[in-house]
Amino acid sequence: MLKRIIKKSLIAVLTVFAIVTVSFLMVRFMPGDTLIHLVGADRYYELLEDSPKQLEHIAELYGLNDPLWKQYLKYLKSIVTLDFGIAYSNHLPVLDNVLSCARWTLILSVPTFIIGGFLGAVAGVLAGWKPGGAFDRIMTPVMIFVNTVPTYCIGIIFLVVFAFKNGWFPVNGMTNGTSTGIARILDIMWHAALPLCLLVMFRTAGNFLLMKSNVSQVRSEEYVTTAYSKGLTEKKVLFRHVMKNAMVPYVTSLCMQLGSLLSGSMMLEVIFGWKGMGNLFYSAVNSRDYPTAQLCFMISAVCIVAGTLLSDIVISFIDPRVKDAIDEY
Repeated sequence: MLKRIIKKSLIAVLTVFAIVTVSFLMVRFMPGDTLIHLVGADRYYELLEDSPKQLEHIAELYGLNDPLWKQYLKYLKSIVTLDFGIAYSNHLPVLDNVLSCARWTLILSVPTFIIGGFLGAVAGVLAGWKPGGAFDRIMTPVMIFVNTVPTYCIGIIFLVVFAFKNGWFPVNGMTNGTSTGIARILDIMWHAALPLCLLVMFRTAGNFLLMKSNVSQVRSEEYVTTAYSKGLTEKKVLFRHVMKNAMVPYVTSLCMQLGSLLSGSMMLEVIFGWKGMGNLFYSAVNSRDYPTAQLCFMISAVCIVAGTLLSDIVISFIDPRVKDAIDEY
């Protein structure tokens, strides 16, 4: 098992290295001039006409005139030393900007992961255990609809109905900026309520469909029929045989979802003005803020690869069939 974990860890490290390299190239090959976003369009053309040497100095200061290979080496060094430079957008340390946004993303993503994981599992088991029942006939079409409609569509509808029209929730932002103590916590919860409900709804829908499919598949297996023939009650068959096997792919999915906790939901964060990782990455790409975009992309990639690695390790422990298949391979 230790050798298997080391092997998978090495593969994960190589995967992250490849993703980091691709992100470095992808950001730099985007159209547009970085200096325009860095100094502003009006200031750029003013300096271009009156003081082009000052523009060259700014480019040298941020290493924009360096050869691509030299920029790449600096980028790898920044990863090793955790010194990601200064953001082009607000001229603050990139790491400080990212850490500040990460805590706001976690406020939404952690409750979404917990609540969505629990509700999706319970509802999926109920629908999959008795397919065609009243609960299944009601919930399945609803969950399919939620899972297929783009998040920004429902997000805009919720924003218009519950924020603009009725004023039950704030239009955007994370806090009013004036409250302190308990009042500030309650204010953040009020601002987070609407995007959090949407995220939980989408996560629950995906988890529901996965768990229902797992339970429906397992309940038709021969060993379940054998368990009934031995005189086991429906409750015992469900928890001893069906749930035990249906949870294997579900736990794998949850482990992989852990990797997306810091990624944030870009469209919903932009719609609701939530200054999380998704919003930061969106703004960084639009403004060609190389250091910020690269760090956001790298964190997301590392988390997703780590979640995938965790799911492989967990599944090999809880499912002997997977472990045996890996050994044969």
